[in-house]
Amino acid sequence: MTKEDKMVSNPPINETPDKTIEQTGESLVLEAENAIEPVREIPIHKLDMKRLIELDACTRCGECLSWCPVYDQDAKEDLIPRRKIMDFLRIARSQNGFLAGIMKSDKVGDTLKGVIAKVCGYKEITKEQVEEFVSNLYECSTCGQCEIVCPAHIDTVNLWEELRRLIVMAGYGPLEPQKALRKSVMTFDNPWQQPRAGRTKWSRRAKKDKLIAQEPREIKKTKGKVLLFFGCTASYDANVKQVAINTINILEALNIDYGVLGKDEKCCGSVLLRMGDPEHKRLFRENIDQFNSLGIDTLISSCSGCFKTIMQDYPKVGKLNFEVLHTVEFLARLLKTGELTFPHPVNKDVTYHDPCHLGRATGGFDAPRMIMEAIPGLNLIEMPRNREYSRCCGAGGGLKAGFPDIQGRMAQRRVKEAEETGATELVSCCPFCYQGLQVGISVSESHIVMKDLSAYVAQSLLGYDVFEKAAKEAEEKKQAKAKKKLEKEAAEAKKKLEKEAEKKRPEENISEAPIQEDGQASSNDKELAGTDK
Repeated sequence: MTKEDKMVSNPPINETPDKTIEQTGESLVLEAENAIEPVREIPIHKLDMKRLIELDACTRCGECLSWCPVYDQDAKEDLIPRRKIMDFLRIARSQNGFLAGIMKSDKVGDTLKGVIAKVCGYKEITKEQVEEFVSNLYECSTCGQCEIVCPAHIDTVNLWEELRRLIVMAGYGPLEPQKALRKSVMTFDNPWQQPRAGRTKWSRRAKKDKLIAQEPREIKKTKGKVLLFFGCTASYDANVKQVAINTINILEALNIDYGVLGKDEKCCGSVLLRMGDPEHKRLFRENIDQFNSLGIDTLISSCSGCFKTIMQDYPKVGKLNFEVLHTVEFLARLLKTGELTFPHPVNKDVTYHDPCHLGRATGGFDAPRMIMEAIPGLNLIEMPRNREYSRCCGAGGGLKAGFPDIQGRMAQRRVKEAEETGATELVSCCPFCYQGLQVGISVSESHIVMKDLSAYVAQSLLGYDVFEKAAKEAEEKKQAKAKKKLEKEAAEAKKKLEKEAEKKRPEENISEAPIQEDGQASSNDKELAGTDK
């Protein structure tokens, strides 16, 4: 056997096997890193025909770009409605389209798939692209402005909520900061992470502070015909307590046969619906069952979000055996019948912010203005963007929880518009708007004062502002207490001086007696000495 034959039959042993293994391991790691992470299917088949038609109806005209309040503060093309529709369709076609069916089929060879992908420009959607779309979808307050200006009249609000529902079903939503809202609603029946027992704390405090004469009537005891549904924000946020307090004073002054649920009131579920969480249906059903069992004629709410949800969204889940009105609509009705009059003037220059859920969503533009016009002395100065074109404050749709900086800038923009009217107070009909706009007022250090419309109604009915009166009485009480304390301290000081003076008198008497010199005796001593003798 030749030397060459030996080398062929006995090839040289690899002197560096560890290096080969290391290289192989590195290549596997690189392949794993470069591998596309599988994207979970978005259940587009859950969309009804109307939504599918609306997705296809967008003409990409870009009219929404000029009006979107979020885009006004975060000018990213991916945020405007037309782009969100385009991006969702791209994801849907990548997962459910004709080409997607071919590319996912086991019956089509890899070579043919490569040719089809090259010719047709097919690309699989990555997880990062889906997550970017999800973020853009949630960076929206669902204010409905795009629907108002859309030439194709696409129902964008319900479309966005339906797409969010699909995103949640696929496990991509809601956003991480928004998950706390869901957890709080599921645990405490409110989105503010407050205990259930704390829902009526405001009323006990209000009575103690003399802001209300009595705590609200409990409807399960009084069997009233009008249910006042406060909502979570008015019940738990101390900064918005004026809404609940003024509403109670109004109903009591008008002797309305009303009642509240108190500790039995739960979140209306709006926050879950807006974020696409399917649990909203369970909460809807529980509330519907409770409301229907009360035998009420009317449900009223001072929260525009609660009102819109109960009036428009609840009937999709179950039948309501009563009428649903916003509190201002209820008061406007009483105004028309003459049951409500305003005897006392409220001399203020105000500008009005239309809440999205009361205005654009339900068409409630006239009732607030009717009431403001009827209150003597109240001068309404409209902002350029009002009624259906009112600029959103950014507090709704889960935007505040997911993108608080954007909401803050939106609120500041609206506050600036209010300041430009020359009004001294900014008024609205929604605790959520009150809360959101107050952020803008605080951050921009604005001179304008935030108010709820119920404040003017109560003031005109009662002849005074209960908060100003309570604050004045508290100050007078404080001053009287301080005066009493000073008087007490003065009396004690005087008494102390008198005691010290009495103590000094015996000492003064002793010091005034004659002092005897040594070797001299008094006359008495001499007499005593003679007697001894």
